[in-house]
Amino acid sequence: MANRAPQRQGNPAGRSTSKSEAPSISVTSRALRILDTFDSTQREQSLSGIARRANLPLATAHRLVNELTMWGGLEKKSGRYRIGQKLWRIGLLASAQRDVAEVASPYMQDVLFVTHNVVNLFILDQKEVLLVERISGTNTGAPFRRVGERMDLHSSAAGKLMLAYGSPHLLDDLPAELPRHTSHTIGRKTELIQHIARIRSQGFATTQRESGENNFAIAVPVFSPATGHIIAGLGIVTQDAMAPIGNVVPVLKIAARGISRTLEVGD
Repeated sequence: MANRAPQRQGNPAGRSTSKSEAPSISVTSRALRILDTFDSTQREQSLSGIARRANLPLATAHRLVNELTMWGGLEKKSGRYRIGQKLWRIGLLASAQRDVAEVASPYMQDVLFVTHNVVNLFILDQKEVLLVERISGTNTGAPFRRVGERMDLHSSAAGKLMLAYGSPHLLDDLPAELPRHTSHTIGRKTELIQHIARIRSQGFATTQRESGENNFAIAVPVFSPATGHIIAGLGIVTQDAMAPIGNVVPVLKIAARGISRTLEVGD
C-alpha cells in the first residue's frame, strides 16, 4: 500500500505570516483611542463618530464605549457621548491641579498689591468649588472663607466659571430649583443658564450677595496650558459693595495668564 503523504502539523519553525507578524492592539489601547477622540472641538460625539475617529470597527467601539460608560468615564445623553464625571475627578489629581496653588501664590500677591482685596483661588471638587489658596492683607477686611472650604457652583463666582467653561454635565446635572443662600441667590436653573451665557461672552463671573448678604465677588478662569480646560477660578471678594469691575478684571486676567504660562514652563 502506498505511503500516505505526511500531514502538516502546526506551523513549521521559521515560517511566518503577516497576521502573526502584525502587533496586536490591546483592549487598553483601544479604550484610550476612544477617549482620545474627545477634545475641545469634539465634546459630544455619536457612536459612529467615535468609531470613525478611533479607527475601530463599530461593534468594537460599541462594546468599549458601553464599558467606559458603565465605569463612569463616559456619559450618554440623547444618543451622544461625552467625558464622564469620573475622569474629571481623576483629572483633579493631575500635577497641574496639585501645583496650581503654589504657582498661583506670587500672582495672587500681585493682585492683592494692586486691588487691596482678599484674593481667592478655587478648583473644582466634584460638584462644588474648593478654596485652595487665599491671600489677604491687614487692610483687606475679614475673609469670608477659609482654605479647604467648599461653595456651591451656582452661588459663587468661581463656581459659575466652572459651569461656563467646565464639563457640560456640571450645568446639566443641576436641579431645576436651586438652593438659595440669600434672597439674591439665583434660584432657577433657567435663569442660571442665561447668566452662564453672559459669563462666556464677557470672560469673567460675578456674584452680588448670592453666597452671603454682604459678599461680592469677581473671578476669571485659569486655563490649563496643556488641554485648554479650566483648572481654577481666580478672584477677589469684597464686602458691602462690588469692586470696580473695569479696574479689577484686567488685573485678574493678567494674573491668570501668568499662572497658566508658569504651569506650562513647569510641565
